[in-house]
Amino acid sequence: MKKISIIMATYKTDKEIIAKSINSILNQTYSNIEFIIVCDGDKEEYEYLKKKYNDEKIIFLLNEENMGLPYSLNKAINISTGDYIARMDSDDISLPNRLELQIKFLEKNSNIDICSSYAKTFGKENSKLKLFFKNNEELKIQLLYRSIFIHPAVFGKREVFENFKYNVEYKRAQDYELWSRIVEKYNVGLIPKILLNYRVHKKFSDSKNPVSVEYTKKIIENNCKKITGKYDDKIYNCLAIFGGIQKFTKENHEKVNNDIDYILANNKKYNQKVLKKVLYNRFFELMIKNKIFPKNFSELKKCFKLYNLRDIIFKII
Repeated sequence: MKKISIIMATYKTDKEIIAKSINSILNQTYSNIEFIIVCDGDKEEYEYLKKKYNDEKIIFLLNEENMGLPYSLNKAINISTGDYIARMDSDDISLPNRLELQIKFLEKNSNIDICSSYAKTFGKENSKLKLFFKNNEELKIQLLYRSIFIHPAVFGKREVFENFKYNVEYKRAQDYELWSRIVEKYNVGLIPKILLNYRVHKKFSDSKNPVSVEYTKKIIENNCKKITGKYDDKIYNCLAIFGGIQKFTKENHEKVNNDIDYILANNKKYNQKVLKKVLYNRFFELMIKNKIFPKNFSELKKCFKLYNLRDIIFKII
């Protein structure tokens, strides 16, 4: 059996919450694992967990001061010995067969290097987190404007994490920044099954956090260069709207429609058909979400020709 290294960072996590998270990994159906937990600057938490979990599968590390998530995850990656590396957060819960299904998925699909899965949220709200698309090219295009992976559900080959580390300069959106670099060299995939229970509290406020928004803007600015080879205001504004950084409104939706055509006309990198499909699916999704109706027949035709109605309705409901 190939070995899986699970990496987690914690800082003053509630004892009951982190216990559920840790136990969900120790009780996995896949047994050949090492579980690396970095206590990020809280010695008391480190001593407590080390005493409570006297398990040979767990390796506890302590940062003498609070260094942040990217630094802590890199530290765990550096000492890991697994053939595969899986992410886990200290407040989420992995389903018992998560690791077994993820390693089977990558073993079966040898062309895929890193993957994530669907998740079910719990806490302040209950819903399913899923994506429209599943193949590598579609996922790469979605990454131009938003993070497509549920971070604590990520699972990948060791080589990926050895060659691409988390950027310690990113205090927020560090996972999105990492995936945006990884897809330039490696193939990504998605398991369309719920393998994680994702706790909702302060995490979901990140989309409105000014610091998170600024980091996300920076990532999208870099990503928009991939389409034509250079930065372009039109492309950035369209991607920023698709990523939720700027508002999609009745007043600007026609401009967004025209900007999609501009992107397609200037595209130098992506499969034209797939790019068109992904962008118009997102456009149509935002139209429905904001209760905006197509202005003319041409706009309506584009939407209905390229959409995934079942997935869009599922997400909106």
